[in-house]
Amino acid sequence: MSMSLGLVTTQKQAFVLHQSMALLRMSSQELTDFLLETAEVNPLLLVTRPRRRLRVRNSTTDALEAMAEEASASLFTHVTAELRGLLARGGLLARIVEALIEELEPSGWLGAPLSGIAGRFGIAEAHVASVLTLVQKRVEPAGLFARSLQECLRLQLEEQGEVGPDMLAVLAHLDLLERGNAGDIAKRTGVSHDHVLDCLAALRRLDPKPGARFAPPSAALMREPDAQVVRGPHGWEVRFHAASEPTVGIAALPRGLRSDEVAQALKQARALKQALDLRLSAMRKVVAELVVRQQAYFDHGAVALHPLAMADLARATGFHASTVGRVLNGYLIEGPHGVIGARDLCSGAASRGSGAHSRTQVMALLRGLLDSEDPAAPLSDARLAALLLAEGVTLSRRMAAKYRQLLGYAPAALRRRRA
Repeated sequence: MSMSLGLVTTQKQAFVLHQSMALLRMSSQELTDFLLETAEVNPLLLVTRPRRRLRVRNSTTDALEAMAEEASASLFTHVTAELRGLLARGGLLARIVEALIEELEPSGWLGAPLSGIAGRFGIAEAHVASVLTLVQKRVEPAGLFARSLQECLRLQLEEQGEVGPDMLAVLAHLDLLERGNAGDIAKRTGVSHDHVLDCLAALRRLDPKPGARFAPPSAALMREPDAQVVRGPHGWEVRFHAASEPTVGIAALPRGLRSDEVAQALKQARALKQALDLRLSAMRKVVAELVVRQQAYFDHGAVALHPLAMADLARATGFHASTVGRVLNGYLIEGPHGVIGARDLCSGAASRGSGAHSRTQVMALLRGLLDSEDPAAPLSDARLAALLLAEGVTLSRRMAAKYRQLLGYAPAALRRRRA
């Protein structure tokens, strides 16, 4: 009898753990919707919606605009919905699509090479590239999941049916704008100077960062954060705001009301409540580990942000990297340097050499250099790379150009202001 009871207890614990992992993969809004739908058919389940207060700074208009932004889909949610058909197929295809989504930067570009994803699954890079092509054709707006500025612009041109041999030639030589002008592109490509100017005019009408429209910065700053990091007697401490997550309770059973249906409803409600408690505990474990790993950021700001991958947090907390990604998606943390998205604290390494530097750290240094440059003599990508090297950051000219583009700065030739 005792062995049978132990088996039932073990099976129950396994079910609750599986349920909690399923809930953990949901966003706060997805979880709320799921619980409310369940409560409609289970009268014993009582659901309290999360309280999403807004930080109203100036006026009622600000509040209304913030609420509209809060309701809009994030980039992560948008592309997941757009690629629902591919994800529903399951198997390796769905896992590769999930990996591509995880590596999507706020700009809409991929933030990791395909070789890394291929290595994760032990498959050829060409296989990942074929899935990427499929994803790029399925998702809107065009340009999402691009690996470079040229690819981002080409995808948009293809959708508009404006890709011809001359345009492709100009796209392939955009780097010449950094060191010269349209005439250099004309000489290199054999395209007439006037046609090169027409191509450049068409390119300027495109969106180099198609993902940015899904993440208005003011929306993140005006919503109450999910947690706050404050300095305590033993270092940085995390204070979690419980009201940012939905909660459940169990209704009292009327006396004498007993049936198999009621017993099943009570069992479901108890299992969900226990699973939700486990989800909350897991979320706090991941966020607490994130804060421990990025203490330097809370001390000094973005320039001190260490490289940190989802896989690092996954190994430290015992969860899968994709689960960690879902936990941090949309999660806001308030610290001494303002409100920041938790995913923004997971920045991969951008340089190697005497020490790795995170992409966010390098981009913060680049922004400082670009903001203080002489408009009459803007810094070239080669000069930016040299200045970063003087700061101990080893970065190629090509990567300096990529991060400069991600920051929204045009090539030096287009930034120059003549007196």
